[in-house]
Amino acid sequence: MSLETSRVMKEAKSKVFVVTEHYEFVGFIHLINLERRESDVLNDAKPFVHLTDVELKVKESKKTSTVPFVAINKNCIICVIPMDHKE
Repeated sequence: MSLETSRVMKEAKSKVFVVTEHYEFVGFIHLINLERRESDVLNDAKPFVHLTDVELKVKESKKTSTVPFVAINKNCIICVIPMDHKE
């Protein structure tokens, strides 16, 4: 196996439900290497959690929309609930 092949990281994604004060998000959090967990992403030093293929709901108006990407400041997150197993 070449050095370049051994550097390839495996990526998985996990569907999560994220709640903030004003919004609810359902989307995919991307995990690097199969042993990485959602909690690893939440506890790392990066200030934002990135989600893709996101359905978001504004709590006050109950309006919903779908967006391809959202970055959520970790300081705004109330809870994160995994919705399925890693793909």
